[in-house]
Amino acid sequence: MKSIHCIVVLGLSTVLTASLAPAQTPGSAADHASSSDDQRPRINFTDYLNDVIRWNLDLAAQRSAIAISRAGVTTASAQPDWSVDFGLPSVDLSGQGSPTSFSTGLALPIELGGKRSARVRAAAADVGTTNADYEDAVRQSRASAADAFIAALSARDIVQSKHKSLGEFDRIVSVNEERHRVGEIGEIELTQSRVERDQFRADVITAEADVYSADVTLAQQLGQPQRLSMQLPVPSGRLDVPVRTFAVEQLVADALQTRSDVVSRTRALKAADLHLELARANLVPDLSVSGSYGHTGTGTGGFSQPPDNTIGASISFNLPFSRRLHPGEIEAAGATKTQAEIQLRSAQLRAEFEVRDAYSRYMASVQRLQLYQGGMLKDADRVLEARLYAYQRGGATLLEVIDAERTSADVYLAYSQALADHAHALVALELAAGIWDISF
Repeated sequence: MKSIHCIVVLGLSTVLTASLAPAQTPGSAADHASSSDDQRPRINFTDYLNDVIRWNLDLAAQRSAIAISRAGVTTASAQPDWSVDFGLPSVDLSGQGSPTSFSTGLALPIELGGKRSARVRAAAADVGTTNADYEDAVRQSRASAADAFIAALSARDIVQSKHKSLGEFDRIVSVNEERHRVGEIGEIELTQSRVERDQFRADVITAEADVYSADVTLAQQLGQPQRLSMQLPVPSGRLDVPVRTFAVEQLVADALQTRSDVVSRTRALKAADLHLELARANLVPDLSVSGSYGHTGTGTGGFSQPPDNTIGASISFNLPFSRRLHPGEIEAAGATKTQAEIQLRSAQLRAEFEVRDAYSRYMASVQRLQLYQGGMLKDADRVLEARLYAYQRGGATLLEVIDAERTSADVYLAYSQALADHAHALVALELAAGIWDISF
């Protein structure tokens, strides 16, 4: 009986030793993800963001908008077309000797009031706005891709942490099976440990499925169907990035000057001014200069006459009375300018709010992360160690050991989430401030 007791003590010591071993800090990505990771291509954070900007379909569509806007400059620079008219020859079909005649003319429209230059300036301003809109789309897509990358790394950290806890439950079950065999515990206590172990195993299965889901979300941003299947990438990086220090007032000032959506609204206001100038220029009458040549042949009989050649010229102006009485174009341009002014103020207000809110959330994530790194993990390990030691000597119940194990597992899972929250908060802050110098 003494030898059997030694075996049980040895088994419990194994559990204790495993629990006392330095816990692997969540943060190293993909170490305990699915076994298929080894057959899939790995991608680091910088390469992933570069591929997103290059291949993302939404960004590709936004780049097309730039090309369309640039084509508008070419269209605006075009001069009005000349026109040529030909009078068909008139032929005497009656046989009375009426002379044959024909005519031709050329008309040259001339725009006055600087319409063409105003069109070109307005179209060029629209290109600047479109470029800023694209930069804002890049800003948003980059942050969205970064969040997807963080989520994929975090899913792997969670699986790693759950596998660690599952291994500890497996060891407790193994020891209890031996203790039940020698009669030291009853069937209910053994069953309880198995139930806890199997419940945790179900959590591991769910966490592993979450890894695949996060990977698919990661790949979807790349805009390439093959990256969702045989080339599904595995993220390579760490979430335990250093805590950053920011000056919130400087972040606000920078955002109001350089954030792409604020720049876009600033350029849109300038474009609205130029479109208003164009609308006013369009009220200036245009000039049309034309010339003509006519020829009349020799007539006979009652139409007898020598041949005749004539030239003529004319100048004409259009009279924009209707547009002046109903200046809808100017009213629309003025309303567009007012709208652009309001949208600029709204973008500036939104930028400042988002920076201050993101800064507050980032500082909260830092404090939460430091709480775990400052001793909570060690305390959870120490409690589990004490429970296992007492359980080995009959001073604690199985439920107390299980409770300590679940507490330890919860703390390490919360630490993994705190790492992810800190990373997400950093992305949100730099997104709000319009800066970018993040790497994982």
